Amino acid sequence: MESRCYGCASKFSVFKKECGCKNCGRSFCSSCLSFSAVIPRCGSTQKKVCKQCHEKLTGEGSQSSSAKWSPPENYKKRVAAFEAKQNQMKEQQKAAAVKAPGQAGSRYHGLSKEDRAIAERLEKLREERKPKSIPTQAEIEARLAALKEDCWRPVPSTQEMEDRLAILQGRDPPSQAPRPVYQPPDTRSLVQQTDDLLTQLSEEVAIDEHYKQRVQPQAVSSQSLNDLNRESGDCVCPASLDPKQLEEEKNKLLAEAAAELREENTRQEKILQVAKRLAALKGEDPEKVTLETYKIPDSDEEVAEEEAIRRVLKQLTEEAALDEASGFNIPPDQTTQPGPLPQNLHKKAKQKTPTTTALARADDSDEDELPWCCICNEDATLRCHGCDGDLYCQRCFREGHDEFDLKDHHTSRYHLPRK
Repeated sequence: MESRCYGCASKFSVFKKECGCKNCGRSFCSSCLSFSAVIPRCGSTQKKVCKQCHEKLTGEGSQSSSAKWSPPENYKKRVAAFEAKQNQMKEQQKAAAVKAPGQAGSRYHGLSKEDRAIAERLEKLREERKPKSIPTQAEIEARLAALKEDCWRPVPSTQEMEDRLAILQGRDPPSQAPRPVYQPPDTRSLVQQTDDLLTQLSEEVAIDEHYKQRVQPQAVSSQSLNDLNRESGDCVCPASLDPKQLEEEKNKLLAEAAAELREENTRQEKILQVAKRLAALKGEDPEKVTLETYKIPDSDEEVAEEEAIRRVLKQLTEEAALDEASGFNIPPDQTTQPGPLPQNLHKKAKQKTPTTTALARADDSDEDELPWCCICNEDATLRCHGCDGDLYCQRCFREGHDEFDLKDHHTSRYHLPRK
């Protein structure tokens, strides 16, 4: 921060050197530090001091406070001009009020109709903004006393404020609401809870029996007991009906059975028509479709289940055919059976499927493969056909296949190719 004079706030420079007051120690320029006075703590010699310290040391500052702190002359002139202007405006207002109402329009003399309307509206707005009534000193004192009395009123508690807020919001006050009851956590075991529940049920049954014994007489007649041989009032015994009523009842039952049979036949006919249309769309012969061959499933779940079973069976048959054609995973029972005849071998050789030829080609292409495990580079002992024919050692095969993979993936022993 640049250093400045404490008196005139001018910046110190080469031409305006910084000087210090010997009494207060503040920084002043040479023009502001032009006073001299005797400082008691510095001896009887004259020292350079500022104006304020000079007045204190010489006693010239003991003038009246009004003269000492009087405002500047420019301020006094401005205040006097403002007061003169206010007095002039008050005199003009008094003169306008004394004039007759008919002469009020002379102020708008020479104005057009639009300007006169605007001037009248402005005058009305000025009159409306004027205070209607100025309170007297007594009214102000009365209002102030009332405000002081309000300050001494007791402050409402938090409960009262919450109740008032709840009433304003249309809710029940919290003070009138029932308090929540603390329910400790149930630490009983499952067996104890079951025993307590059975005890409670037995006590309730005992109370009910005691209440029934008090209400009903002790001796219960045999008529009030449940008699299975006794006929109820609602059911009608066939023996008590007339022959005409029996005939009507029989005809009614036969008619209902015939209607149900007709509905069933109609339903089967509609099902057969839909099945024939479906067979025609599939390209099959619709005349071969019968109700015995076409069966409607009971629900969508049954359809989904049948479809899943059919898909699993198809997959199993394909896997079995592939295993048989490739010669892998042959059960040990088949190895003990006698070998086939040469004629059968010749027939089987003719009946080779494309899958066998593909596998043979794959084996031919694998002649150049590296004979070690695809994970740890150890000597391979297994070939996993479920992993695109990758080679594994025993340890890596067990670690890289879970329980389901071990069931689904078929393997075969791998031997090092002879060179």
